[in-house]
This record gives sequence, C-alpha cells and structure tokens, in this order.
Amino acid sequence: MRILPYRTVENVIDGVVISFIDITETKRAELSEQDTRIYAQSIVDTVREALLILDKDLRVISANRSFYLLFKVSPEETENRLIYDIGNRQWDIPKLRELLEGIIPKNTEFNDFEIEHEFPHIGRRTMMLNARRFSQAGGKDKILLAIEDITERERDEQK
Repeated sequence: MRILPYRTVENVIDGVVISFIDITETKRAELSEQDTRIYAQSIVDTVREALLILDKDLRVISANRSFYLLFKVSPEETENRLIYDIGNRQWDIPKLRELLEGIIPKNTEFNDFEIEHEFPHIGRRTMMLNARRFSQAGGKDKILLAIEDITERERDEQK
C-alpha cells in the first residue's frame, strides 16, 4: 500500500491517494532466493574440502566450515580480506598468485596445484588446490577455490 498526498493547483493538500500493489510475486521471489541461498550454503558447509569464494579482486567473500576448521581461523580474520593477506600472508605464494590472477581475465581454471607450506596454526602441510571462475546474476564474476589437505596421503606414499 502506498499513500501520497493529493495537492490542488494551489499546492494545498486536499486529500490522499491510496494505491494498493500486489507484492505476492515479489515476496515469493524473495523467499525462493533465500531458500536457494540457504540450500547452497548447506551444501558448501557439508563438503569436506576447504572452500573459499573470492571476488574479482581476490578478496575473500566467504569460506566454508571446513576452511575455518582446517586453518584454525575465524570469519573475522578471513572475510573481506585479500587472500594474500589472510593468516599472516600465508597464501602470498607467487605461483598461486599468478594462477589466481589469470582466472577471471583469461577465463581459465586450474586443477591439482600442489603447495607445501608452513602454516601458522597447523604446521607444515601439503595442499592440493583447484580453482575456477563462476558468474552470478548481474555479471559478477567470482572464483571458487577448493583446498584439500593431502599431507597424510603424501606421507603414506613416501613410506
């Protein structure tokens, strides 16, 4: 419902105009979008791999529960920061930077990129990374970065 004053030619309020607008479809669309978001987040939080969603500038939009548990960091330490700045710059790895910076402009992806690194809270680990671009409504490109801790598998293979 919308209520607006009705003004005369002399600019005197002489009543009101009441408009009724059916917003049923708008509300349904909002609820559907919210349901979809909750559904997607539930799936992401169930995945064992650590996941990061990055914007075009490589700023962390969100991470899943597995990421926070694996790297022992909080959302406050992670979200809205450049990937290179999180965790005492532990992700500022030249080859990773090169790969990530090429994903959106060149529409590329990478799979099975292996890094061995000393992480502040968890020690020396071997990680396998996969990343690809995806687009959302409005043409906003994002990057999905999946991180798998393969340290134990690497140790088993070396035995």
